[in-house]
Amino acid sequence: MYGGGGCRREVKRKEVVMQVEMIVKIDGQVVRQQVEQVSGTLESMEETIDAMSRQVACAALQASVDSVAPPRPLFRKTEANSATKGTKPGR
Repeated sequence: MYGGGGCRREVKRKEVVMQVEMIVKIDGQVVRQQVEQVSGTLESMEETIDAMSRQVACAALQASVDSVAPPRPLFRKTEANSATKGTKPGR
């Protein structure tokens, strides 16, 4: 039987600092630029960068929608009673 001898292996988490820059261009025009200094463990940095990328993606989507000149096409057809109807027949 192995008793382990009281040795314990500890994993040290190294803290890292880096500058993350995300730039979104639509048709050559910058619609969003976000620069942040990210630090901490790799796991916390991954979470921070993931949140940044979601924010930038939302801004890019909104900018692309805003760039469409009114009247914008509807995603679904509007009925006479202002209800929406699916665009695929038979559903």
